[in-house]
Amino acid sequence: MSKLLFFIGRVFKAILNRILNFWSLLKWNFFLKSIGSSSYINNNVRFMYPENVTVGNNCLIDVGASFSSEIKSGVLNIRDNVRINRNVTIDFSGNVDIANGVLISKGTTIFSHSHGYNPLSIPKKKPLKIGENVWIGANVIICENVNEIGANSLIAAGSVVTKDVKANSIYGGNPALFIKQK
Repeated sequence: MSKLLFFIGRVFKAILNRILNFWSLLKWNFFLKSIGSSSYINNNVRFMYPENVTVGNNCLIDVGASFSSEIKSGVLNIRDNVRINRNVTIDFSGNVDIANGVLISKGTTIFSHSHGYNPLSIPKKKPLKIGENVWIGANVIICENVNEIGANSLIAAGSVVTKDVKANSIYGGNPALFIKQK
C-alpha cells in the first residue's frame, strides 16, 4: 500500500511540475521582448525588466536561474541553442550578449557593471559578449572587468574570470589563467 501511495505521489508531483513549467513558458512568452521557437523556460526563473530580454530558438533556461539589472536600460540577448542551467545568476546591467551554442553550467554568476569603490555610486556599464560554443563550468564567477569570452573557449569549474578569455582556449583557476589552446 505504501509503495502505491509513493507512486501516486510521484506521478502527481511530475504532473504538477509539467503544469507549472507550461504556465511559466506562457507567462514569459507574454512578458519577454521575444522568445524563439522550441525554447523552454522552467518554473522558478526570475527576470528583472523582462521587456529588455530576448531569447532565441531552442534555448533552455533551468530552475532557479535569475536575470537582473541595476540599470533599467540593461539588455540581455540570448541567441539560439543556449542552455542556462540551475541557479545561474546573470546581471545584465551593462548589456550581455550570449552567442549561439553556449552552455552555462549550474551556479555560475556573471556581472556586467561596477560601482568602483563606492557601493552607493551609480553603476557603470561593463558590456559582456560571450562567443559561440563557449562552455562555462559549474560555479564560475565572471567579474565585471571581462569584456569578451572568445568563441569555442572553455572555463573550468570553480574559476574566477577577471580578464578577457581568448577564443579556442581553456582557462581555469582563481584568478582564471590560460591553460592551453583547444
